[in-house]
Amino acid sequence: MNDVSMQAGKAPVAAGWITLAVAWVLFLIPFPGFGILGWVANIVALVLSIVVLSKGATGHGIGQLVCSLLVSPIVYFIGLAIFVGALSVLDQM
Repeated sequence: MNDVSMQAGKAPVAAGWITLAVAWVLFLIPFPGFGILGWVANIVALVLSIVVLSKGATGHGIGQLVCSLLVSPIVYFIGLAIFVGALSVLDQM
């Protein structure tokens, strides 16, 4: 087994995807403050994607990097729309 494939097996691929999922769930919770926690988790996922890239798992690393930089802001704005909708429902009560 060559050195690159051994390093790719030790890359924290699952940790990166789990951290991204946690960030997206935090973005979608319509409560003040969870968005900030989501951005912190997103930064951790960004750093993990760079670690995965450096360990040789290029496909997973690029996927995590793209999701962290492009998909996360979209999910954040969806969560923001949910929050505004929740506020308008509470305002009508």
